[in-house]
Amino acid sequence: MSSRAAITTIDGVGSTVDITNQVKVETLAEVYRRVHAHDLHLVDHRAPTVEERLQWTVDAPGFEAALGYVDGYLVGAVAGCPLPPETLWWRDLTAADDPDLAVEWPGRTFAVCEAFVLPEFRRHRLGIRMTTELLTRRGEERVCLAVAETNTRVWHALQRTGFRHVGDLVPFPGWRPHRMLVRALPLTRTP
Repeated sequence: MSSRAAITTIDGVGSTVDITNQVKVETLAEVYRRVHAHDLHLVDHRAPTVEERLQWTVDAPGFEAALGYVDGYLVGAVAGCPLPPETLWWRDLTAADDPDLAVEWPGRTFAVCEAFVLPEFRRHRLGIRMTTELLTRRGEERVCLAVAETNTRVWHALQRTGFRHVGDLVPFPGWRPHRMLVRALPLTRTP
């Protein structure tokens, strides 16, 4: 399944967002490595490998991604899947005020597992468009994602769009602490 959002032109550059449940992990990993070129030495980007993380997401039931293209070239992605009741997503979450926050049932939570845009295209609002196109289609009650605590640019942008900080966790051993953010769905289109 795949669908294309309208073409948008910014500064003479045409961009599109495709929503799909079929992706090439190797292609996404290549863009991811370009996006995170200065941070690839961090454990966050090495263990597990980006290919392993992307493959886990792609293989999850209900996987869906928004792929951003500029002049036909892939420049970013937002990808995720619904959380199953037996998820380990919330393990080791600290500072959660809501005791039911980590309780999952079918249809409760869509998790954004990966989100990235090449730096030269961030001012084109492509990340917002990909997120909006993906999440306006979702039927879950809420969406969640984890952001490295050092990624203040994304952390502040998400707070401005209605995400709230619900606690902190370390997703994998040796990783930097991440802030867990949650927002109610449906998300309305406001690109």
